[in-house]
Amino acid sequence: MAVSFSFTVGVDEPHHVTVRVAGIRNRVTIEVDGRLAADSGGNLGRIMPNVFDVEVGVHERHMVSVRVITQQPIDGGAHYIDVFIDGRFAARHDWRAIRES
Repeated sequence: MAVSFSFTVGVDEPHHVTVRVAGIRNRVTIEVDGRLAADSGGNLGRIMPNVFDVEVGVHERHMVSVRVITQQPIDGGAHYIDVFIDGRFAARHDWRAIRES
């Protein structure tokens, strides 16, 4: 089952960022304004902490960091995606909440 969400980065130079985790291999892709910016290629195991840093913008630059966290049930079973913009926490997306909406 695919997990996907989008957000906007920038004020004077806004960019649309989309994050997707899809397929049995948990392939993580990040698109900026519809163009592929990062691709994990997927893996056959569970996603462990994976960090993807993407620089967004030309004149108004921002560093977007997407951290995909998946824990085994014995470790608490947390499944969430954190987004940081310019090193500051911006949002947390719980996989269960994204899948239900």
